[in-house]
Amino acid sequence: MNEIFETPHMKVATVDEALMSLAEAHPGMEVYRNYFYLLTHLEFEESDAVRHWNEFKRYHAKFEKDLGYSIDTRISTLSYFINENRQLQNPKIIEMKVFQSTQDQVILDDLTALYNYRHFRERIKGEMQAAKNREEMLSLVIIDIDDFKHINDDYGHLAGDGILRQIAVLVKSGFTNHGEAFRYGGEEFAVIVPGVGKQEVYELSNKLCARIAAHPFVNENSPARHEMSVTASLGIAVYPHDCDTSDALIGNADKALYTAKGTGKNIVCLYSENQRRAKRPNITVPGELVSFRTERDQIRTLNVSKGGIRFFCEQELAEDSVVELKLGLAKGYDPVTVLSRIVNRSPDADGFVYGSVVVEINKRDRVRFNLFVDSLPDE
Repeated sequence: MNEIFETPHMKVATVDEALMSLAEAHPGMEVYRNYFYLLTHLEFEESDAVRHWNEFKRYHAKFEKDLGYSIDTRISTLSYFINENRQLQNPKIIEMKVFQSTQDQVILDDLTALYNYRHFRERIKGEMQAAKNREEMLSLVIIDIDDFKHINDDYGHLAGDGILRQIAVLVKSGFTNHGEAFRYGGEEFAVIVPGVGKQEVYELSNKLCARIAAHPFVNENSPARHEMSVTASLGIAVYPHDCDTSDALIGNADKALYTAKGTGKNIVCLYSENQRRAKRPNITVPGELVSFRTERDQIRTLNVSKGGIRFFCEQELAEDSVVELKLGLAKGYDPVTVLSRIVNRSPDADGFVYGSVVVEINKRDRVRFNLFVDSLPDE
């Protein structure tokens, strides 16, 4: 884009094409309003700015015809507002590369160089309307770095900033040619993915989740540049399956993310499969744990969802190990057996608190388990 406007002679046709492309690529960005403000310091509503641009093009054509030679757009813009529209008191002309640079400052996040939250809000509305017009799917992926506060507390904010920059690169590259990446806020990122199937978005998200977990993050605040392990949780919502407005799409992706965080972190959750999971009521259920080392121990659930179980157990279990949880959901009935994978653990008094993802439940127990979760009150 910069190369187009860095020519010594700025032609109206070139500028017109560039502004239209910019407006199409960034719906809601008020391209024409910003163009005139940066060029002249005159402020207009976007609709008035578009009207002025169309009137200016007619004025420019007549101006060139009267003079008999081609005129730079900046000169004819000054002439238009001084002689024709007569609104310009203090002319200010800038190079288009400055215009582009200023636009970048408006829509880009300083730390990560991804699009910022302000631009995200504009884009999600525009993409939702486009998806409705084209009758296509629109997905939103929200990514949250797990336990980011501990990174800042343990290694310092400079190290945290370095992690954010490195995550941003992975997020952007993880959806290359599929969607646009944004810094959503704090340690959260978002990706808007138009026109891509739900399953493909889910697979891309899982690949990103795995890449983040496997990536050797560098502590930029350490002279030795020590490597650090970092994980992230991801939530996905899809239009039209899960919602019909941009605000609902954001809310549902956030609920799916909340589910992923509550289930044990370092996983991806789809909202459509997790409407009930997004509400994770605290519930205490007695049960027994059977590990594949044939050891048994008593457990106590802390919260239960269809996608995962958080529980306390005195036995120390390795992350990523698979265990059987036998849950006594109702007195007088056989326990429900749930095959779960440990994805997170933290020390607790006299034992450990584990986050686990449900791997498998046999058909008979699945019905009982789902009915039990559905019967839990919302908090």
